[in-house]
Amino acid sequence: TVTPTTTTAATTAKGTSTRESNSSSYASNGTPAAAAISPASDTVAAATATSSTTTQSNSSYFTAVTHQQLVPTSTNTIETPDTKVILKEILNSKSTVYILLASMVRFMAGFTIAAWKAPLFLDLFPDQALSFSVDNALIIAMAGSASTLLGGMAADKLAAAAAASPTPSPRLDVQRNYTKSSYDVSSSSSSFSSFPASLNAAQSRLLVPIVGTLLAAPLWALTVYANNFNSASSALLLEYLVAECWFGPAQAALYAALPNPNLRASTQGVFSLLTAIGNLAPVAVGALISTSGLWGFSANTPIRDALLWTVTPAYVLSAALFALAAAELGDTEKDFQKS
Repeated sequence: TVTPTTTTAATTAKGTSTRESNSSSYASNGTPAAAAISPASDTVAAATATSSTTTQSNSSYFTAVTHQQLVPTSTNTIETPDTKVILKEILNSKSTVYILLASMVRFMAGFTIAAWKAPLFLDLFPDQALSFSVDNALIIAMAGSASTLLGGMAADKLAAAAAASPTPSPRLDVQRNYTKSSYDVSSSSSSFSSFPASLNAAQSRLLVPIVGTLLAAPLWALTVYANNFNSASSALLLEYLVAECWFGPAQAALYAALPNPNLRASTQGVFSLLTAIGNLAPVAVGALISTSGLWGFSANTPIRDALLWTVTPAYVLSAALFALAAAELGDTEKDFQKS
């Protein structure tokens, strides 16, 4: 009875010793016992650690890229252009300068008429104050608006006709992709197919303010020296109808004359500034008809003479400056690129 028990105890002790020996053997080989018993768990842990490392790496990458996109480096800073540099570039073009000067003189003539036509009519026809008020409102609303609209439409038609007709400038030939030897003028669909070949689109637009301003000069002289109210009012109507066509075509030609299309906004600012300079002309007329005169010169000038010898020459000078601008635009290709 005692012997089997002893044998069982000995066997159990031997098994325990064997497991301890195996554990010691694994430990001495540098491999943990838990790793030897559960190798799969070690693989899962390693994969988890690798995934975590990859996620952290990707997160760091995207954070760096996002930071690089949102925060510009100091080498990519945007510099604000200098005002003097912009003005120098705008005024570097002769055609641009001529158009700006022509517009300034034209503003002087227009603002002088707007400020002094009522005193002129009251001085010439004092008993027609009510009739002048009605006629003046209708002339501005109807003749002035019609002139502005028709002037722009005429300038666009002339520009389209010029673009469809041959031109002697080789530079323009390249831009318009044809040769003079193979181009047939009769094939043009434009109603202005016989348009003078020496004019390009920008020049043709300037024909409108040139002709309109020249026609306005004698009509204003007729207005000032009319013998009766009806004649003066009719001449003023015709003067508005031909004079106010200049604004749109002049601006279109101004943009075509610019050396850099990115300067359009700055050039528009300069163009608007000219209105302030143009308002000095009515002040000068007021000085001429005053008792003190303009810097002591020509005091007590009759209002009729003051308006005749200031507005009429201004019209002629403005037309001449527009013509000079058109001459300078004879060898440009910007108008065809923008048409």
